[in-house]
Amino acid sequence: MKRNLLAFLLGISISSLAQSYQPTWESLDSRPVPQWFKDAKFGIFIHWGVYSVPGWSTKGNYAEWYQYGLQTNDSARIRFHKEKFGNLTYYQLADQFKAELFNPDEWAQLFEKSGAKYIVLTSKHHDGFCLWPNKEANKSWGFPWNAMDIGPKRDLLGDLFKAVRKTPVHAGMYYSLYEWFNPLWKSDRNKYAIEHVWPQMKDLITTYRPDVFWTDGDWEAGDDVWKSKEFLAWMYNESPVKDKVVTYDRWGADVRFQHGAVFTPEYQPDIDFEDHYWEESRGMGYSYGYNREEDAWDYNSAQSLVLHLIDKVSRGGNFLLDIGPDEHGKIPPIMQERLLQIGDWLHINGEAIYGTTRWKTASQWSDGKKDYQAKGGDVMLKLTVNPDPGFAVKEIFYTYNANTNTLYAIFPRYPADRQLLLKDIVCPPGSRVHFLSTGEILSAKQAGENTLVSLPEYDPNKIEAPYAYVIKIENYGRFTPKPLIETVYDSLTPLQPQIIMTAAPGTTIRFTIDGAEPDALSPVYTKPFFINETRTMKAKAFQHGALNSNTVTVNAIRYQWMNPVKTDNLKTGIAYKYYELSGKVDMNSLNGIPVAEGSTDLITITKKQRPDKFAFAFLGYLKIEKDGLYTFFTSSDDGSKLFIDDQEVVDNDGDHSMLEKSGKAALKKGYHAIRVLYFDSGGDNGLHVLLRAGNGNKEEISAGLLYH
Repeated sequence: MKRNLLAFLLGISISSLAQSYQPTWESLDSRPVPQWFKDAKFGIFIHWGVYSVPGWSTKGNYAEWYQYGLQTNDSARIRFHKEKFGNLTYYQLADQFKAELFNPDEWAQLFEKSGAKYIVLTSKHHDGFCLWPNKEANKSWGFPWNAMDIGPKRDLLGDLFKAVRKTPVHAGMYYSLYEWFNPLWKSDRNKYAIEHVWPQMKDLITTYRPDVFWTDGDWEAGDDVWKSKEFLAWMYNESPVKDKVVTYDRWGADVRFQHGAVFTPEYQPDIDFEDHYWEESRGMGYSYGYNREEDAWDYNSAQSLVLHLIDKVSRGGNFLLDIGPDEHGKIPPIMQERLLQIGDWLHINGEAIYGTTRWKTASQWSDGKKDYQAKGGDVMLKLTVNPDPGFAVKEIFYTYNANTNTLYAIFPRYPADRQLLLKDIVCPPGSRVHFLSTGEILSAKQAGENTLVSLPEYDPNKIEAPYAYVIKIENYGRFTPKPLIETVYDSLTPLQPQIIMTAAPGTTIRFTIDGAEPDALSPVYTKPFFINETRTMKAKAFQHGALNSNTVTVNAIRYQWMNPVKTDNLKTGIAYKYYELSGKVDMNSLNGIPVAEGSTDLITITKKQRPDKFAFAFLGYLKIEKDGLYTFFTSSDDGSKLFIDDQEVVDNDGDHSMLEKSGKAALKKGYHAIRVLYFDSGGDNGLHVLLRAGNGNKEEISAGLLYH
């Protein structure tokens, strides 16, 4: 009965719940990512809305978060707003969002020339303003809050989709589940999800039929509140886009990077998901929305952006590059120029990007892992510009086309001696090596286990868009996929791991347990086995007619029991210290005199006293009901660490978006000291601390288990 009522409320037919995909993550995660998207590689994000009227934030922050700063006492935004707009509220700025110069056909032509294969327009950001005519927006806000009824007085989303669909580019949209200050959200979250979010999403899907549906703003509630699994089941089974739509992982707190079709790092160039499809997004500068405060030197160069694209593709992902149009509907010229420059490079070298996959080796470092830089404008590499000064540059990136058995080597620096060394590559007789920049066939010879390619003299009149160069090797590169090593701890042997290895059909796994490199003489894996002590496991897959796989390394740990500590006079809840910080914020910031301290029922950041740049230290005891192996998780934006009995169990440090890390501890029944450290370095923030006993469910550490 409850299931029928839920289906009625959400507008799902009962039959849909019995079709191919069930409303469970196990079922939904089995849907493959549409092939068109995996072949596309390059997309354009478009952040555009009422926040484009001020188009401002301090450098290093998101301009599209303008309203949030105004209403959470961000002094810089409040000062700017007062000087420019006087006493106008953020909602009154919608009258100035005219988009009178918006020409969707010009936008579409620019996107096509850029080489992008799809676009993702913000249909609605966290301020709730809709770029399409929508009655739910007006109803829940109590005044006109969509582009048809105020401001442009036109269907901006619909007009852009019509224009884009005249080109080969796929049309997609971004949609924020959460709205910061929506009255309905603040009064009744479940009602907001069912009466506001669901009708809006179904309206977008059925009216505009997007190829991409990029959700966001999920962190304030779990997927049960958003009814995410039910919506995805409807979209995959019944919707008009069920066979082609691409979806992502932002469907509820703690879902990101755990479930969903495509994982979504943002401004996180070092995150890699080799076993799950992903797409990294970023702006050309620090912000997604247009920020007038940013200068030319805050924008990545064309070469830097091309290398961002190459890096993502070499590691098996997509690159979603953002632009921020202004309130008039114009794309800033510097953004147009960057897109056209990327398009120039792709016009020549696109076959090394589109339709390729991650090769067995994603990249090759130069000796010493040097970072190259040179003056802008020459053929050398310039990638040390803001906002990614730490984005290390590899000497050679590899991509691979399995359909044609073609390997591509992409290099950003033209060697002064014109000799390009491809390490650990032995080309078969008859292989042809092409230089895509000029179309020439190059000389290649073996140098031991390496291949040495002789490049032509550098001629700037023949080499266009010299941001990176591509060598194409025909009839070479087929490789054996890496095996998977799992360490399984069960209830019978809670501290002793069972080793399970799997690999692609037709392959043989050879392994070692002493840290040595596996070779053709190493033992063959045939069935699972246990180990009695901590070991460094290595495995490699072999297959006739293909290159051997890369080596997989796993540290299989045999855990030791941790005894409880003796305590008395405990009080429920956990103690905390709260810090407010300035300048660079990191894990070292948790010292000095706290702004506030006390106790709280749960390990959360709800007691923060300002929107960003703060830190917490939680200190207390965790009550363990029975002996067992426990897995701890922290999901945080930015860094967090968790300690049990002064031993570090979870290291989730770093300046990153919401990211989950885990670790295990074998705990005896009783009380164990727990310490959780967290910092926010700016922008969005969040912290969730979870626990799993044995192979049970992962749950937030409840109030009844915490003491101080």
